[in-house]
Amino acid sequence: MPDPKIDEISTLSTPSSVPMSVPDLPEDLFLLVLKDLAAWDLVSCQRVSKSWRATCTKPEYIRLVLQHHPRTKEVRELSPGALLFRPLPGCDIDWQSILLTVASRYLSLTKGTARKVSRYPMAALEQLGDWFPVGQWDYHESQPGGRLYYETATMHLNRMGSKPFLFRPTLWSYDDGLLVYAPSQCSKDGHIRFPQILALLDIATGERCPVPFDIRSKIIRNIRLKERTMIIEWAERDPFHNLNAMEQVNRHFASCFDVHRGKDQTSWTVDWRSEWKMHFLGLPPNYHDRFFSTHTSAHYAVYFWQPNRSMYTGDEEMPIESLSVWDISTPSSYQPSADPSGRSRPPEKEGPHIVSKFSFTDMEFVGIRQHASIALMSLHLDSESLSLTVRENIAVAGQGYFDPAERLWCAKTTTFPFLGQGPRLYREWDGGLPPYRGHCTMESADIEDGEKWFLPVMDVVDAEAGVRLSLVETCISGMNVQNQFVIRMKTETGGIVRGQKEEDCELEWVTLAGGLTKEVAAMGRIAGDERWLIGQNERMEIVVLKF
Repeated sequence: MPDPKIDEISTLSTPSSVPMSVPDLPEDLFLLVLKDLAAWDLVSCQRVSKSWRATCTKPEYIRLVLQHHPRTKEVRELSPGALLFRPLPGCDIDWQSILLTVASRYLSLTKGTARKVSRYPMAALEQLGDWFPVGQWDYHESQPGGRLYYETATMHLNRMGSKPFLFRPTLWSYDDGLLVYAPSQCSKDGHIRFPQILALLDIATGERCPVPFDIRSKIIRNIRLKERTMIIEWAERDPFHNLNAMEQVNRHFASCFDVHRGKDQTSWTVDWRSEWKMHFLGLPPNYHDRFFSTHTSAHYAVYFWQPNRSMYTGDEEMPIESLSVWDISTPSSYQPSADPSGRSRPPEKEGPHIVSKFSFTDMEFVGIRQHASIALMSLHLDSESLSLTVRENIAVAGQGYFDPAERLWCAKTTTFPFLGQGPRLYREWDGGLPPYRGHCTMESADIEDGEKWFLPVMDVVDAEAGVRLSLVETCISGMNVQNQFVIRMKTETGGIVRGQKEEDCELEWVTLAGGLTKEVAAMGRIAGDERWLIGQNERMEIVVLKF
């Protein structure tokens, strides 16, 4: 009697049998194949043949693959249960479009390339005198010896007047897909004409809308965008009074604007909210009187550091320091810049008003006074808990002065209530901060412990997507060795695709292509999220790398 098993094997191995393709597999086996595919793998499968495309474009299979990318923006915005293999009725979604978007983005992130490069020329407001940035520190405790301008004799002879450790300030601000900057405009005859207003740029669509702020007769000191609230800090172009026989003071103000969707829900509009006077006397427009600020949609905090001009006290030993917190939640049409005498001032607490003010003795008590040993890195407001967080960074003595591989910093965090009374929370060795390299560094997220021969400059973290963008500088010493800037990217999607748990993923850095790095790293400042990386080049252009 013949063995049925032998007959079955011989039948499968006969030349007349039809070869089976992957899409022809039984569904339970095909689902096992999809389990280990990334979004870009499924897109590649769609390009094999018509039969492969017909199978790999089925919505249920696309949803199964998209489950491997739960932290992408498009997947996070889906309703609960939308990614089920058999979704709930009434779920009308273009799954193929979502797949292509996710696939192209994360393939670029894992390869270190960009899908599209956009450049936006900026107006030279600093050269025209319309922008006078806040002065940067000449000395900071996070640098070895605190010397930001230190150069060897050879470097000094080769690059006279250069300041290699300090980046220049930049006139732009980014938050959640929106960028505010001063664009240049070309007329019909090809000559560049500079506008009198700032502009808000939607990175996703490339559309711009004007900011109702006329810069004529004004000097912009800083702009910042956060929580759909834009604040422009500026000074009057003409001095208001004499500080002493040598210096004059210009009044400083802050203008607040609300950023929201237009009536068509596709464009953006910028509306006036309020204006307030930053300093009761004003500041001289120089690089020695400095201020740093932060804000939320409801509060604004500003810290002033001014040299002591007394003939009995040295400038560096006892600087004048103060910290104020404002409530800016209430709109107001009153403009103190148009009312020097203050006769039309509204009643107290109508519009922006100070809710707390810390003198230098109060700052000494809290433990955040800087004196001449500057360690300040950032200010953070929390409107819900009514608290203010001050972060500082100090280089550990003897660590990394001669050997960069041995460098070490101590990040300190001080949190205290700015309204009411409560305890102070002080923490040492609280996360990692890069050394101060200019005001751009003060916007950096916490850095990770990286390789020994990379000096961190600035990190940008998209926590929801699990994407980290890091700007570092090589620090290798030797003859004819030139250090360079490197942008590295890290994403948690790669480990999830391999079937690992998110906490077990061993993430690897991917280096951005060298040509693209030069486009965005010239000013030492980067911004963005999982969708794009934003920086500035040496040609006064804002560059957006879209992934």
